[in-house]
Amino acid sequence: MTNIETIGTTALDTVVDLDKKTNGSKRRDFFAKRFTAQEKHPQSFISLGASTGDKIVGFVCCHMLQGEFGSDKLIAVLDAMSVEPESQGHGVGHELMTRLMTEIRSRGGREIQTQAGWKQPEVLDFFASTGFSMAPRLIVERSTPDYSDPTRDEYEDLSHDDVLVRSLLPDDLEQVVRIDRKITGHPRRNFFTRKFEEVLYESGVRMSLIAEIDGMVVGFMMARVDFGEFGRTASEAVIDTLGVDTAFRSRHVGHALLAQLLGNLASLQVDSVRSEVEWNNLDILGFLDRCGFAPSQRLALSCNLA
Repeated sequence: MTNIETIGTTALDTVVDLDKKTNGSKRRDFFAKRFTAQEKHPQSFISLGASTGDKIVGFVCCHMLQGEFGSDKLIAVLDAMSVEPESQGHGVGHELMTRLMTEIRSRGGREIQTQAGWKQPEVLDFFASTGFSMAPRLIVERSTPDYSDPTRDEYEDLSHDDVLVRSLLPDDLEQVVRIDRKITGHPRRNFFTRKFEEVLYESGVRMSLIAEIDGMVVGFMMARVDFGEFGRTASEAVIDTLGVDTAFRSRHVGHALLAQLLGNLASLQVDSVRSEVEWNNLDILGFLDRCGFAPSQRLALSCNLA
C-alpha cells in the first residue's frame, strides 16, 4: 500500500538521492532552498512523498503563484517529480498527481503548469495521461553574449546612456507596485512583496534590476538564476516579471534592462536566459524577438482543475 504525505527538510537526503536515480545528477541546493522556503511560507509550497512501508519511493514538488508571467490567477507550478525506477509502472506517479491536485484545489488553485522537453516522450505521455495538455504559452530563450566573439549580435552594444540600471533593493517595492499598477490597472502588493523576498533572499543568484531616468524609477526586471527547476542542471536565468512605466516606453528602458542583465549573466558564465509568455501577448513577444529570443525546445503544459 502506498502512503502519501507532506514532506520537508527531514526528507532532503532521500529526495536528493531519489532524484539523482531518475535525473542523473544531484540537485541538493535546489531542494534545500525549496524545503527552507516551504517551512517559511507553507501556503506557497506543496511537497508530497509516496512511501511503501518506511521508504519514500516517489515525490512531487510544486509552488503556488499568483501574478507570475503576468497572470492574475492562483496557479500551481510543478517543477520537480520523481519515482524510483523499481516502482515505476505501478501507479505511484498517478497517485502522487491525484493527491497533488486535491491539495491544490483545497488552496484555491485551479490550474497546474509545468514544462517538458519535446524529446521526453515518456514524460509527455505521463502528463497527457494525468490530464495535461499544451498550454497557450510560449517558452522563449536566448544564449548569453560571448564578448570574445567578434561576430556576436549587436544587440548588447546598444547605448542607453540616459537610462541608469542598478540592482533591485528592498526599498524599491513601492515604485515597482506603482509601475505595475499603471500597466495592469490594479495593485499587486502581496505578489510583489512575496516576489521581492524570493529574488532578494531565496533565489540562487540575485539578478533583478531597476531602471532610472533622472533619478526616477521607470522600469524593473525580476530574474533569478537557479539550478534544478524542471530538471534543468545547466546554468540558466529566468525572467518572470518585467515592467516599464507607460510614460517612458519610447525611451528604450526595456532594452537597457535586458542589456544589463545579459552582461551580468555573461560575466557569471550563465549559459542562457528564458522566459514564458502568453501566446497572444504580441508586445512582449515582439520585444523579446527583437532582443534575440527564439522559441525553446521545451513545451509549456497545463492542467485545468476547475
